[in-house]
Amino acid sequence: MDEIDSDIIRSLVKNSRITLSQMSKDINVPDATISNRLKKLEKDVIKQYTLLLDPLKLGLTVTAIIIIQTESEKHETVEIELSRLEDVSEVYSVSGEYDILIKVWAHDLEELNKIVNNKIRSVDGVEDLTEMIVMERVKDTIPPF
Repeated sequence: MDEIDSDIIRSLVKNSRITLSQMSKDINVPDATISNRLKKLEKDVIKQYTLLLDPLKLGLTVTAIIIIQTESEKHETVEIELSRLEDVSEVYSVSGEYDILIKVWAHDLEELNKIVNNKIRSVDGVEDLTEMIVMERVKDTIPPF
């Protein structure tokens, strides 16, 4: 990946609906070059095009980060089961005292409580968990490249 590829990606991160001609003007590279580079990036680097929604506008006012301890022999099963829960937006296997970190969105604390107690705690292999309510989203971007 070179500087042109990085420019293309930065342009798409800012506006994934940008036209090739506008991107060409913005980064001063011919349309054909942009098109060819983009095809290669879509094969190797770009996993998918998606939406970035405003959770508050959807009524999702509560975000929680939850760290989970699992029974070691059931760790992979817990990961799979948590990944299937539509209330869970992210699942990470982590090192340290806890085994899994997840991110959950809810409309309010009552809904979060139901998600935690009726769905997450009921996953076979979940031993313990700690919930952290996000008080303020200070930064939420992709890392630089």
